[in-house]
Amino acid sequence: MKLEKKMINPASVLIEQTAADLCAEYFEIGLSQGLKSKHKTHKAFVHAHIERFIPIAVDLLTSMLGMKHISDDQKVLIHEALIERANDPDLSFMMKKFQTLKNLRSGQLF
Repeated sequence: MKLEKKMINPASVLIEQTAADLCAEYFEIGLSQGLKSKHKTHKAFVHAHIERFIPIAVDLLTSMLGMKHISDDQKVLIHEALIERANDPDLSFMMKKFQTLKNLRSGQLF
C-alpha cells in the first residue's frame, strides 16, 4: 500500500480532536473544582462523552474562521474539515452553518 493512502488528512480528524481536547479539559477543570466522576481518567471520560462536545467543537472552529489572529493556513484546515462534513447526516445541526460557509465562499453573505 502506498504511503499516501496510509496518511491521514489532518482536516479529517480536526473536529474530533478539538472535541476530545475540550472534553478532557472539561474533565480536568471539574476535578480541580472538587467534582466527582465515575471515570477514573480523562481518556475514559472523553471516550464516554466525546459526542456531546462535537457541537461545541464545531462552534469553536467556526468562530475561529473569523478571528484575525488565526493564520490563513489554519483557517484553510478548519474550512476543509467543516466542508468535509457538510453532507454528514449525523451532523444535521450543522446545515445552517455550512450554508453560511458556502455563501461566504461564493461571495454571498445573505
